[in-house]
Amino acid sequence: MEKKKLLKNKRTLLLALSSSLIMSTPVSASRGEDIENKLDSIFGPFVEIDNAINEKIDNIFNEDTYEIAKDEVSEIKDSAHGYADSLIDYNHENLEIVTFVPNEDPSEERKYFFVNSLVPGLPKIYYLDEEGNEVNRKSDDKRFKVKVKVHHTITEDESGSKYAFEEKTYEDLVTGEVWTNTVALSKDEPYLTNASSLTEFGVFEDIADVIPADLVKNEYKLGEVKDLTEYINNLDNSLAFDEELSLTR
Repeated sequence: MEKKKLLKNKRTLLLALSSSLIMSTPVSASRGEDIENKLDSIFGPFVEIDNAINEKIDNIFNEDTYEIAKDEVSEIKDSAHGYADSLIDYNHENLEIVTFVPNEDPSEERKYFFVNSLVPGLPKIYYLDEEGNEVNRKSDDKRFKVKVKVHHTITEDESGSKYAFEEKTYEDLVTGEVWTNTVALSKDEPYLTNASSLTEFGVFEDIADVIPADLVKNEYKLGEVKDLTEYINNLDNSLAFDEELSLTR
């Protein structure tokens, strides 16, 4: 492999890494940084990544070999994620916690994830007939209008994909009745004791209702958000609302 081709591969890798991080990088408008500082916070890591790749290329040519080993590329990717974990900040007030099991006692099951409230949900609208089948908006059979906002969690699953939840608002076009599949939860009511099959997600607008007081901060690095996600999902760990729950049991 010629050095020109290897450098082309390096550029491709950098573009892939930058696209991945930019898509997952929330720019916090509430911090009041100017545009230059925001751009530096996003693209700064790639200067280090580029240097790391250059070093790898030099090592490869010194060793008279023409392939980048898989473990070396993996090491560079890990470095990129490490830089992101340490550089990306989230303000406490801009974080929310979503549970995918709002009807379950958190002492028995937990599926908690952080979302960035500054990122708007992706909107879409569709229509259903009386049987719940999707129909065209001009159809005479349409009965329900469904407004959807698709949100994505900050953390990823094992395959590198972000969890998503669809916040849906249903409107009965005949009766005018409106309901949603998402419920607001709090320290006083951390889950629904009266289970509803219509409720799919619960949202804690104040993450201090879940996170223990000694872990609450004004700002969190991306790496800290990942650690907190793991912490609050561990059934062995106590959460902020445990005392309130013990009083109601």
